[in-house]
Amino acid sequence: MDKIKDFQELTLDEKSIDLLSKALTEYAFRSGPIEDMHANNQLSQDDMMQLNKYMVNKMAGLLSMIAQKEWLKIDKVMGFYARLASEWDTAEPDTKDFYI
Repeated sequence: MDKIKDFQELTLDEKSIDLLSKALTEYAFRSGPIEDMHANNQLSQDDMMQLNKYMVNKMAGLLSMIAQKEWLKIDKVMGFYARLASEWDTAEPDTKDFYI
């Protein structure tokens, strides 16, 4: 139960931003189809390292902006990228990992 309370009271400091960035990258990116591509030699180890670093840094940037409550900046940037992705399929929340 202490873990739940700790997470609810999480302060987005440098240490937790680093940890969350890595965990989010592993969860949403690395543990998906990209790993199959890597295992099938479609991506080299250097490619994977570069992609992982890019993703972790982007996640850390977003979490840092959230920690700083830079809502207008977040809205501006996310609005720009949402327009670029406007033709993509509708998101289907995948929560199955939360029930294991």
